[in-house]
Amino acid sequence: MALNNRPPSQEPTIFEWLGLLARPGIGIKRWLFTGLVGLLILSTGIAFALSVSVSETLVEVGRRVTFARSMSPGMRGALTAATGLTLTGISTYMLYRQLAFGARYTQGSRGIIESLASRQTRSSGPKIVAIGGGTGLSTLLRGLKAYTDNLSAVVTVADDGGSSGRLREDLGIAPPGDARQCLIALSESEPLMERVLSYRFAEDSDLNGHNFGNLLLAALVDIEGDFHHALESAAKLLIVKGRVLPSSISTNMRLAARTSSGTYLAGESAVGHSGETIETIWVEPLDCQPNPAVIEAIKDADLIVIGPGSLYTSILPNFLIPGISESFRNAKAPKVLVCNIATQPGETDGMSGEDHLRAFERHSNVPISHFLVNSHPAMLAAAEGQISILPALDHTIRKGITLVHSNVADPARTTHHDPELLAESIMQMLRDA
Repeated sequence: MALNNRPPSQEPTIFEWLGLLARPGIGIKRWLFTGLVGLLILSTGIAFALSVSVSETLVEVGRRVTFARSMSPGMRGALTAATGLTLTGISTYMLYRQLAFGARYTQGSRGIIESLASRQTRSSGPKIVAIGGGTGLSTLLRGLKAYTDNLSAVVTVADDGGSSGRLREDLGIAPPGDARQCLIALSESEPLMERVLSYRFAEDSDLNGHNFGNLLLAALVDIEGDFHHALESAAKLLIVKGRVLPSSISTNMRLAARTSSGTYLAGESAVGHSGETIETIWVEPLDCQPNPAVIEAIKDADLIVIGPGSLYTSILPNFLIPGISESFRNAKAPKVLVCNIATQPGETDGMSGEDHLRAFERHSNVPISHFLVNSHPAMLAAAEGQISILPALDHTIRKGITLVHSNVADPARTTHHDPELLAESIMQMLRDA
């Protein structure tokens, strides 16, 4: 049985535990061996100092390597013992560090060795670029970080609402909201970080409803000079596994669109609440500069995951930046479009899964290889303003796309993805690719 699939209540067998201990790279065996060598050298040094009788062969070897002809027995013994004691001390310290790390990140019934083995597996995991925004992208990252540390989350800088929009207007920085959610999702201390970074000050205070995480990123932008380096510093500060990358280095990027009725929409908030079919969408200014780190991540990726997230306001803005779409089209990695569980009021009202796919490819000009759709839609109350997106039909999907139906809905929140189910479906696609 694979350890990743074991029920939380089931303890690993002795054979599974030994298999994990034997796995290369967990940092236990090398220091155990070093400690044993140190103890052997230490014992030999004590034997030299006390002139304890040992085998003649060992004595002769010991004499040659410890300068018997130029040192007294006491000096030879002290030097050899000090060498052994040093090796033993180093190995003890390194073992303590490894075991302390494993104990720190032990979760549920998972033991220390399992934690170390999981860390080793994640560090050598596939390079995945995830592009989206809001709750959808952070949900995806929570699931994927169990499989790999080599995650690059790409977020838009077109947001102009709420605390992010106000900081953008007041300080001239890129909106930090989506990036903050990704940092929380990728943090090793996620529950605590979520409470701290999501804390919102009272609206009747001087901070007037600002989010603490947004203020932290705003301060780091001022310290580091730009949003990209601010996110790198935040990742170190929050012990983040993976990277969060803004899709553009331009801080003045705004979203614009024209609806089927000819209405011009300016700004992400207006586009997201238009209530009309989006006919054309673009970013202003037209010469927004892509983030070079994003293009490099796309080039090196083993897998590209697009979505989930708001189609027109979180996902597509990233592909409208000159250079980004070209990089995605040229990437050799499989490209998976994750369809939302339900429609989004004011933005994708009445759109089917096929409509999402066609709209994405038409506006982004990026062909995908896989289309992942939830296979278990739920009945939603009319008051929610959303409808579940039904599983797509093979004959309605463009030739060349692999349609994947999978149960990825969160049982507790039927309009959202479940992090673990979504990540497992995506990793299975990568294994099958």
